[in-house]
Amino acid sequence: MPIINKQLKAAIANQLRQDKQLINEGRIIIENQFKFAHKKLLKDFETHPITRELKAGPDSTNISGGLPEGNLFGFIGFESGDDPTLQLELMLAKANILIKNRKFSNKGFVWTFAVNIPTLSEIYKVTPSPWAKGASWLQQLEGRGIPNLGQYMFTQSPPAGRSKAGIQSGRKSGGTLKMKYIKQLLSDFEKNINNISEGTRISKSYF
Repeated sequence: MPIINKQLKAAIANQLRQDKQLINEGRIIIENQFKFAHKKLLKDFETHPITRELKAGPDSTNISGGLPEGNLFGFIGFESGDDPTLQLELMLAKANILIKNRKFSNKGFVWTFAVNIPTLSEIYKVTPSPWAKGASWLQQLEGRGIPNLGQYMFTQSPPAGRSKAGIQSGRKSGGTLKMKYIKQLLSDFEKNINNISEGTRISKSYF
């Protein structure tokens, strides 16, 4: 009797392993859960106070709350008409999922997939500093911080500098502006990806 049961289980497992409808349903579930996580990442990016403040340009209020006066657009030193987050947004929008393999176990299908998302080094390349060649304003903002906070003076009256929203004052330099932004968004995205469907696993090659 144990032999018959063993053979029966093997036959059922083999049938399930080749069930195209079941395979497609599993694939669709994973892809849909990725789309949900990706959509949330883009929404979180779009509604983030730093994104909104930079998108608003030189006339923005200090939505992010990181400055005593003025706005990030003027403090970082962008030129009027710049869109500092556009290339970053386009890069995040290209994230996708690649289902690489599936195995059948006693718990069902186990899927292996990789998520392609831009690395931090790639992100830093599309966020160049307007005042330091080869540097990234985003890397500095989330790393050591952007210096000379004490010298920044907000003004929209001429002369207001290249951003039309700030100039270097004669005050002593000092202080840096350091804020959480993209790293936190990517970390939240990774957590959501890791929660994809029970019975699946994820490639850690991204990030």
